[in-house]
Amino acid sequence: MKRIIGKINPEVRHVTIWGAGFSGLILGYFLKDQGYAVTIYEKSNKVGGKIHTKRTGAGLVETGANALYLNQDVLDLLKELKLEPIPAAKKLRRLLMLKGKPRNPFQLSLFSKIISNVYKKPPLVSDGLTVADFFLPLLGQENVQHYLSPVLGGLYATPADQLHFKSIFPQVGKKAQFDSYWSFIRMIMKLQKSQAKLELTGSVTFEGGMQTLINRLAEILKHDIKLNHKDHFKLKPNTIICTDSYNASMLLKDLRPQLSNELSRIQYRSMSTSTLFIKREIKSLQKAFGVLIPPGNGYNSIGILNNKAVFPTNNRNMGSYTFISLKNLTDEEVLQDVLLLNSDVKGEDIEHIETTKWEKALPVYDLQLYLAVKKLHQLAQQENDLAIFGNYVAGISLREMITAAKTFARSPLDYPEAT
Repeated sequence: MKRIIGKINPEVRHVTIWGAGFSGLILGYFLKDQGYAVTIYEKSNKVGGKIHTKRTGAGLVETGANALYLNQDVLDLLKELKLEPIPAAKKLRRLLMLKGKPRNPFQLSLFSKIISNVYKKPPLVSDGLTVADFFLPLLGQENVQHYLSPVLGGLYATPADQLHFKSIFPQVGKKAQFDSYWSFIRMIMKLQKSQAKLELTGSVTFEGGMQTLINRLAEILKHDIKLNHKDHFKLKPNTIICTDSYNASMLLKDLRPQLSNELSRIQYRSMSTSTLFIKREIKSLQKAFGVLIPPGNGYNSIGILNNKAVFPTNNRNMGSYTFISLKNLTDEEVLQDVLLLNSDVKGEDIEHIETTKWEKALPVYDLQLYLAVKKLHQLAQQENDLAIFGNYVAGISLREMITAAKTFARSPLDYPEAT
């Protein structure tokens, strides 16, 4: 369901937002653009939530999202904000760790498997279907484990056998059965072709990193944001909660216990990111966007980004690599992974390691989240001036959140999930 939960009364021209992370800032921006007066309460002393660019002596470190993937709404937003995007480098290799080495994921054996099974009928699309269940007859167990899971894990930090199919592929709508995998593939291709051609595609960042986007939104909303806010939560007319589901549940515990209970069911993955600055290039990742790492390869990380290759203008001085893990990486574990990639790296080659740990990094897009959000939409039909927004509601990516916030600000009463 790609829609903010709940609604507000457009006749009341003031909106109260709780939380000044990305969801609160972007929704506040679009509502203000529509003529609403906005007040954003933030309990901490900074805005942006997990999105933050640290400036170290060695270079820039992104603590959260390292880029913004484009669609038309994102392009329009950047023009409105007068931000000049820096595109990711083109034609970089995207690698997958296979048998201990970074390799091209498009192996002949995988293509052969797909071609031989492409006219098989997929499983029935039901609420309980996982991504692994759907693709198992097409790919086989080994390919689901070694190809599909790490690819999706790079986006959702969750293996394919836990990812909820309808949540990951909302394009299927209410369709319950495909005649073959080929008909499913054709549907996805047709939808992609129907999208308007963009003047710029792919991922972008900004001079100074993603913090530049946060700073620009904060500048526009500077008179509307109340930092270090410690007052007790109150449900005022046109209240919107823009926090993670745990904090949203706590805010609504006494006032809306049913909503609170559903929000508490949503689970999160803990993650850490360690950005390594190194005086030499890791040879196996040359001219590569990065590498995804399936479990069982001996690495502590699930993926590695080659920051200098992707955004060279923001990483001029030395090599920069971000190691992503589902546990709290130590410097020693980062170095272990580096040596597995490039055994001749020496201690003196390492300039700096900066690690950020998030206990609630990303929501788990499983059946439990799907059912909880579905129930939240149903319960929200009884509310006239309460809404809930975050990356567990309208999509995990920043571009999905931008589209959802823009759509809601223009039509806060348009509620297709009511049917």
